[in-house]
Amino acid sequence: GGGGGGEGGGGDGAAGGGKEEKKKTANETPASLPPGWTVEVRGRSTAYVSPDGMTHFSTLAKVQRYHKQQMALAERFQQQQQRHAEAKKREKEKEALEQKQKQKQGGASGGE
Repeated sequence: GGGGGGEGGGGDGAAGGGKEEKKKTANETPASLPPGWTVEVRGRSTAYVSPDGMTHFSTLAKVQRYHKQQMALAERFQQQQQRHAEAKKREKEKEALEQKQKQKQGGASGGE
């Protein structure tokens, strides 16, 4: 089951606050289908296709299990990113401080 790539679709407002429109379309997407997923009907079989088009499942249960995993991964990834960003920020601040100190000591170095 290939390429579970990309960041999990931003979690806010994904579950629409109880506003369910009862519109029947030719290929009705189940309410329990994660946002962005599409349903493809191929003859008698139905395929659920991920937003990036890379991942296909034959049952909704598989889609939901996969989506749950992706959301968990995305959350973990986000936490890592935040930690990484904070570390980078601290590094930058440290560098900036060092630069200021260097400027104080050396003044304008280099010829005209």
